[in-house]
Amino acid sequence: MNGTIDADTIAHAPADYPALSQLLAGSYHQDWREEHASSDDAIQAFVRDASGETVAAAASEIDRVLGAGYDDTALTQLLVDGFDSNYVPETDGLTSAAWLAQVRDSLREASS
Repeated sequence: MNGTIDADTIAHAPADYPALSQLLAGSYHQDWREEHASSDDAIQAFVRDASGETVAAAASEIDRVLGAGYDDTALTQLLVDGFDSNYVPETDGLTSAAWLAQVRDSLREASS
């Protein structure tokens, strides 16, 4: 596992993972708690609003992120700095990797 993530990866995250960026930056922006009762509610809103193709692409992009070998510290930095996500998985007792896996599974279930 890699404990650090380089600045280029962070800077290019929205372009490299456009569907995931749409989900994280759009559904977990700074006021997401005012719009959604929970993290799961934000995911379901994304599923309702996005095309089926975008939902499936976001799930695949999560697989790519998780498969990159980053440790949880690096994943957290990528979520915050690369995707501008304001959700903190630790508040729900999850690591960033565990939360992303749950999001992926929810997206796949919704798109099947």
